[in-house]
Amino acid sequence: MKYIFLLGLLFLVGCGASGEVMTRDKYAEVQVGMSAHDVEKQYGKPYKIVSKGGGQETYEYIEKITMGTHVIEQRRYYIVIEDGKVVGKYMKVSNPPPFEAIYSDDPYPNY
Repeated sequence: MKYIFLLGLLFLVGCGASGEVMTRDKYAEVQVGMSAHDVEKQYGKPYKIVSKGGGQETYEYIEKITMGTHVIEQRRYYIVIEDGKVVGKYMKVSNPPPFEAIYSDDPYPNY
């Protein structure tokens, strides 16, 4: 009985540890003027932060739309931060290349 309880507890902890994922709806909620701290608190740590100099950074979040085990669309959300506040945002949507060109060592290929 103890083992069943322990397995159930581990399952619940594992499900809760999945982290935040940026989606199109969440991206739409990001408003100019939000603090960078609030962005990370609400939407999680970005995949990448690129420093542009002069106090400007670009946060990059990635959402992969899958069908089964195949990625059918990849959305990259960019949030421009200047002096700790959101000053702009943009996104790029891409589809994977044809079957013969899908092999890449990069876990987040830029299609």
